[in-house]
Amino acid sequence: MNLTASRRTYMLLATVAVIFALSFFLPLAKEIGLIVDVLVAVIFFIDYQLTPRPWLIGASRECQERLSIGRTNEVVLTVTNKSTSDLQLRIRDDYPATLASNVEEFDFLLKAGDQSMLKYELLPKRRGLYKFGDIHIRYKSFLGMFHREAIIEAKRETKVYSDLKALYDLSVKLSRSTELGDIRQRKRGQGTDFASLREYTVGDDSKAIDWKATARRERPVVRTYEAEQEQRLLILVDAGRMMLSNLEGLTRFDHALNAGLCLALTGLTHNDQVSFGVFADKPLAYMPPRRGKSYLKKILESVFDVEPRMVEPDYLGMLSYFSSLQKGRCLMVILTDLTDPIGSQSLLAGMAGLRGRHLPFCVTLKDRQVAEMSHTGILKDELDKTVSLDQIYQRAVATDLLGQRELALSVLQRRGCLVLDCPPQELSDKLVDSYIDIKNRGRL
Repeated sequence: MNLTASRRTYMLLATVAVIFALSFFLPLAKEIGLIVDVLVAVIFFIDYQLTPRPWLIGASRECQERLSIGRTNEVVLTVTNKSTSDLQLRIRDDYPATLASNVEEFDFLLKAGDQSMLKYELLPKRRGLYKFGDIHIRYKSFLGMFHREAIIEAKRETKVYSDLKALYDLSVKLSRSTELGDIRQRKRGQGTDFASLREYTVGDDSKAIDWKATARRERPVVRTYEAEQEQRLLILVDAGRMMLSNLEGLTRFDHALNAGLCLALTGLTHNDQVSFGVFADKPLAYMPPRRGKSYLKKILESVFDVEPRMVEPDYLGMLSYFSSLQKGRCLMVILTDLTDPIGSQSLLAGMAGLRGRHLPFCVTLKDRQVAEMSHTGILKDELDKTVSLDQIYQRAVATDLLGQRELALSVLQRRGCLVLDCPPQELSDKLVDSYIDIKNRGRL
């Protein structure tokens, strides 16, 4: 029996205690105290009989089976009052403690025989498996002598994935995009797959002339080609120590993972063979090359609980390892960061070894705060006292970091690697656009 005495009950009991205390001076007070004590017990018993039982109150929870990191996810509680009395309810849902919520507790009046829907939002900051507990309901008794509690069993598990909302929006965009229709069209005159023969026209490349066909037809004939559309795409996400730091609300790793999954969806939509890997000092996850949009679900399941580690990533070894798993030439996209000089040198060495066999594409996260710091703390003159030493030091560090970053990216470009460096909020869109441009140009 889950009963908790109310303030009214404690006040009555305190009154009884005072009356008994006065019995030391007034013998009659003892009898009065006994009468009041019995009266309180009778009122309490009557209140218990008039108060609706817990089983007359129902509650259920509606929540998506898969939640999105960094997004508000709605949870709906449906509460039903099957009794004949109006009830002042206080409801607390036992949601996972590590998920941020905009509502801690609901306090409202529910009419007899009525139903109410309560909504609150959860904001996950980390991926993984989470557990919901029961729904706890507390309501005041008919006469207000106590509070009664009802516990509705609602234990369940839910998974927090990467940004599913962004993937859904991208899927809709790809299905409606005219770019998708254009890229599926056969592009004559470019690429490496033979398409057909046609007569030579002014402006055609002389290297495309098919001399055997020309001899047979006794007039110039050229070969036409179409770009190979079903290509190979390998997406690798760095989970080393530099990806642990927060950047605009999420870790660098989660920003990179969100963008990588958007790229995977785009590749699968274009019928490319897509493989997906996560690495640090060793492989943490790998999904081999497959086609079809349904493959994205398996990729999501394989990485939903992978977390970055406080270790130095082995760029040279890991890039060589994942490269060896590919059966042919592929677009090899590495999502990482370049804020550490030692790591940058290792990454440069690792990507340099890919150029001969694959088309390497280095994608990095730009920290807008560091860029802003590099433009602050500038002295107007030698006597300027409006700038503190801390600001000057921060500007020097930020400028040094940006210089090292630009140098590393320029070295990658000179060695034939594709490079994309942009803030996390723009990363997914720009990465998808870059991929489509690569396919349009037949770079692979």
